[in-house]
Amino acid sequence: MQIYLILAIIIVIIIVIFSLQNPFPVIVCFFSWEVKSSLSLILLTTFIAGILASFLVTTLLRIKRKRQIARQRKETL
Repeated sequence: MQIYLILAIIIVIIIVIFSLQNPFPVIVCFFSWEVKSSLSLILLTTFIAGILASFLVTTLLRIKRKRQIARQRKETL
C-alpha cells in the first residue's frame, strides 16, 4: 500500500513541475467551440477524459463478460 502512496506523490510532484513550467495560454478549437486556457490545464482535462472513457469501456466489457458467463452456466445446468 505504501508503494501506491509513494507513486502518487511522485506523480503529483511531476504534475506540479510540469504545470509550473508550462503556464502559457493555448487556444483549443473544436468545431465552433473555442477555449483559451493554460497548456497544463488542457492536458490534465484530456487526461481525465481519457481515464473516464477507458473506465466506461472497461465497465461495459466486464458487464458483458459477466452476462456471458451467467448464460453459459445456465446452459450447462
